[in-house]
Amino acid sequence: MKKRKINVRLIHNPGAGTDEKYKKENLIEIIEAYNYHCEYTSSKSQALKDISAATDFIAIAGGDGTVRKTIMDLLEQKLKSKRPIAILPLGTANNIATSLGLSADIKKNIGHWSDYKLKKFDVGQVTGFNNDAYFIESFGFGLFPKLMQELESKNTEKADSPNDEFKNALKTLLSITEDYKPVKLYVQTNDKVIEKQCLLFEVMNISSLGPKLTLSKDADPGDGYFDMVIVEADQKELLQKYLIQYLNSEEPEFPIKPVKVKSLQIQWDGSDVHADDEIVKGYKGEELHISLLNSLIEIVI
Repeated sequence: MKKRKINVRLIHNPGAGTDEKYKKENLIEIIEAYNYHCEYTSSKSQALKDISAATDFIAIAGGDGTVRKTIMDLLEQKLKSKRPIAILPLGTANNIATSLGLSADIKKNIGHWSDYKLKKFDVGQVTGFNNDAYFIESFGFGLFPKLMQELESKNTEKADSPNDEFKNALKTLLSITEDYKPVKLYVQTNDKVIEKQCLLFEVMNISSLGPKLTLSKDADPGDGYFDMVIVEADQKELLQKYLIQYLNSEEPEFPIKPVKVKSLQIQWDGSDVHADDEIVKGYKGEELHISLLNSLIEIVI
């Protein structure tokens, strides 16, 4: 009996990547050369609409934003179109793929699909806003969302390369850190209460965020835990030293040890908040609850 072809729904961000060989027609050709049936859709459209019952898994060709958008769309559908997800990293940072140990070599990734394993992937949920927020990379307060706001107001398209873009972001973060006023943070976990003046608070689901900053090198998005990272006011110089070393391509290890948590209640007296790559607007110090939706997604590795 002839073996049935595996059906792949390819969700492609046509604006991701600079390599012409990974444009629409070429991606389809590569996937079908490995004897898969490829159904193409752009991430700019309703990518999960009319997904066939025969679809074996979803392949996402794009950056972290495209991966996030697809997973958020799945959650919006209450996981009706849930399939294992394969990631073909075509973005600038590709923090999610890097945290999962996936190769940047697209052909190599596709070649592994014939003998793939599934990796459980957790999703974070934040309640206390008018509408619940979800995250797959990180949720936090302070310096990082402030950096996002600064970069939004600048034209980053002038950067000659991804490396230049990362360096510009790091320089901006270093400048912000110099003058950022510490803000009172309240955190309650299962076994402790923390009240500190802080510069940065991040709940990490993966190891890195933004311009490839590895704040929690051992974070595992499928272990049923978050990694909580807090930079207190008196740790400002430690953070600055780390950023300078990173700018100088020294590959330093982040100097502040993260804490493993499953859930937490938090309150922040500031207004700089983000969920993944989105700035959360309108936060006014409400108490928030962060919980972990364990193994909600499966990733092809």
